[in-house]
Amino acid sequence: MNAKKKGMVAALILLGMGVLMGGMAFVASGFDLGKLSTSKSVTETYAIEDDFQNIKIDVNTEKVVFAASGDGSCRVVCFEQEKDPCNVRVDGQTLIIDKAERHRWIWNIGIVTYRPEVTVYLPEALYGELSVKTDTGDVDLPGDFSFEGITVKSDTGDVSCAASASGNISAQTDTGNIKLSGLSASGMELKSDTGAMELSNINLTGDLVIKEATGRVEMENVSCRNLTSNGDTGRLTLVNVVARGEFNLERDTGNIKFDRCDAETIYVRTATGSVTGSLLTDKVFITETDTGRVEVPKTITGGRCEITTDTGDIRIEIR
Repeated sequence: MNAKKKGMVAALILLGMGVLMGGMAFVASGFDLGKLSTSKSVTETYAIEDDFQNIKIDVNTEKVVFAASGDGSCRVVCFEQEKDPCNVRVDGQTLIIDKAERHRWIWNIGIVTYRPEVTVYLPEALYGELSVKTDTGDVDLPGDFSFEGITVKSDTGDVSCAASASGNISAQTDTGNIKLSGLSASGMELKSDTGAMELSNINLTGDLVIKEATGRVEMENVSCRNLTSNGDTGRLTLVNVVARGEFNLERDTGNIKFDRCDAETIYVRTATGSVTGSLLTDKVFITETDTGRVEVPKTITGGRCEITTDTGDIRIEIR
């Protein structure tokens, strides 16, 4: 047996021993995962006495939750690792919540069977700029509050937002899902690689821009000035989505479906994805496909509707 094979055998033996010891420890704990944790959890409450307008949060694995305080006070409650606490303070007009040992990654080595969480209790409804960044934690922002602007970024965590903004809303994830509902804003920009997006009951005075790689995008009851959506394989579904300006939609293999949607001008491009559904007003249709089937109304009035596919079907009706 050569050295390479001996090394592989040794590695498999060590792996097997590790699995066996882990299983024995799990049985010994009475099948209680909490007893296996190698990191002690603590709950710390930080009372905020200074005035602030803006909020900036930059954490690691913590879930970030906002809630109305109900008693007029402002406080931050952190359920966290004892050796990896949050740092909470007011600097100028900004409430800052970040990690006291942001770069001490060694604290994250071990078994952690609980989920760290940061809950921000706010007494007022209107604030300035909100910025939230978390690596793996979810972000939950209810409709109790509104901001001048909202920026949320998470790698694998989900983002849920019902808070409005007088300015722009920006949300970005890698694999996490994005869900926005019941809000208004000036403009909105959303980006995700594989996470799904759900938008409902949203009113924008400006543009909506969506960049999606493989995740699906579903929109219902959305109004905006212009809608731009680019994607690869994820499907795009629009229900009662109306733009005062134009739709500019593009997919590679993902299908695009309209249900009672409209825009002054519509541009749609897909490779193998089909384009189907219904629009609200007449359009002058300009269609092109290589092998797909085309069924569109023979209307000669209305705005321009240009749909191009390679192999996908094109089937649109007006109703």
